[in-house]
Amino acid sequence: MPDPSAIWTRGEDQHSEWGGRPLEKEDMKPHYLNDFMIHVFEEQGAYANWVVKTNPFEGGSDHTPFLRADIPGLLLWHFTDQFYHTDQDRLDKVSQNTMVNVGTAALVSAYTLLNGDNQTAEQMVELIAARAQKRLTTEYELSKSSIAAGGSIKEEQEILDTWSDYYVKTLDTVKDLLTVDHPGTIKKSWMRRRP
Repeated sequence: MPDPSAIWTRGEDQHSEWGGRPLEKEDMKPHYLNDFMIHVFEEQGAYANWVVKTNPFEGGSDHTPFLRADIPGLLLWHFTDQFYHTDQDRLDKVSQNTMVNVGTAALVSAYTLLNGDNQTAEQMVELIAARAQKRLTTEYELSKSSIAAGGSIKEEQEILDTWSDYYVKTLDTVKDLLTVDHPGTIKKSWMRRRP
């Protein structure tokens, strides 16, 4: 989902070979789903010795209509692939290892969200806060280097403010994991109550 790396792609962030167009602050979609899914996939990667990378939002795929309707969505993919969207895109070109790891991480993510409870929400807040701290520290160091090299203090402050605002709004979305029946009572969200 769009985060400020789609506006300012710097540091270790890189677009895929498809590239992306710079977005505006209004295009951001702050939500815990981004950092949560990346965290789960990174854990699977560490467990299975499987490389996990991310790219800034580039748009143009099946999850985009969901985002336009303000429904959280993201793209899980393996790129670049010389056979992707060609007449050679066949099952024998699919990596079994990648499918096992993607399937495992996606299933763990779905299971966690579908069966979560108040403790899940608390852990999500801790996860998002930790990832926000890491990202803001990285962005601060990048801004410091940019200013030392003659970059604009105003622009660097805008980048830091945008990331900070993004994570404040992201933390606010964790409340979507819970619903309130009446004061003092919290029940599982509608997502986890589906049969």
